[in-house]
Amino acid sequence: MANKTVIDLLEDFSFRHAKIDQENERRMKNDADIMELEEQKRALLAEKLKRAFLAEDTTGLDADIMELERRQEEIARKKGLVVPYACAACRDTGLVGRKYCVCFLREVYQTIYGAADVNTLAERFDRADFSVFDGEKELAMGRTQRALAELAYGICKKYVDAFPNTPRLNLLLRGKAGLGKSYLLRCIATAAREKGVDVCLIRAGELFSAFFKHRMGEEMPLSFLQDAQLLLIDDLGTEPMTQNVTTEYLFDLLNRRLEAGRHTAVATNVDDLQARYGERISSRLESRECAVLLLDGMDLRLRR
Repeated sequence: MANKTVIDLLEDFSFRHAKIDQENERRMKNDADIMELEEQKRALLAEKLKRAFLAEDTTGLDADIMELERRQEEIARKKGLVVPYACAACRDTGLVGRKYCVCFLREVYQTIYGAADVNTLAERFDRADFSVFDGEKELAMGRTQRALAELAYGICKKYVDAFPNTPRLNLLLRGKAGLGKSYLLRCIATAAREKGVDVCLIRAGELFSAFFKHRMGEEMPLSFLQDAQLLLIDDLGTEPMTQNVTTEYLFDLLNRRLEAGRHTAVATNVDDLQARYGERISSRLESRECAVLLLDGMDLRLRR
């Protein structure tokens, strides 16, 4: 995990924005057609200042100036002079109005917390191959492994499709290792990203590492995890149990998100959540605000 702060990232974004602006300005200054319009615009601006000093109406001049700027932009686009910003929404500043842009939040999740880069995920609902699941043997729940997987994938897809107006606020994916829970979380992350949702996909190990650093007094803000539109926690239960960190910080995160109406999806292979984390946490993970999905059957890695 890089030793960068949120301020460092904002400065990085500011530098990216300035670099593109400078390059676009340089390109436009070298174009005769654009500079001819620029001279006309400067003349109109001078006239506007004069009229403003005399308390005269400048409405017509404002419209003329805007038209010249539009023509400059049109020429620049047609000639391929404009270097586009990586993010059109924030123009690579990291901010849209007074709020952080989704692109900036993704970088915070990756750089500050070590979360997954959701832009690079290949897992998608429409690429899921259910043939890897056994479709013959009926399990204790009265369904085959494939039927359980198809049910879980269907519910998760509807969850993303309806986001943020989901039937249940949260999801809990349960089952032993090797049943496709992580793949399913990545499908959710990909679909959410494509909808423009602010989504953070983080493994429990990285999550609890952030908790521990915060506990030790390091500069580790937790507000971004608390405020993410959709927080996906993978492999809950694989993290080491640390006194004054594990249950305290996890409870605080889940409780804050539940109270704020934030969506959270958790994948775990822990059978007894209450025994590991206590009643306060298990009640929030298994609340009536949460759809609990069980995956069962043979470890897919062994089946392959």
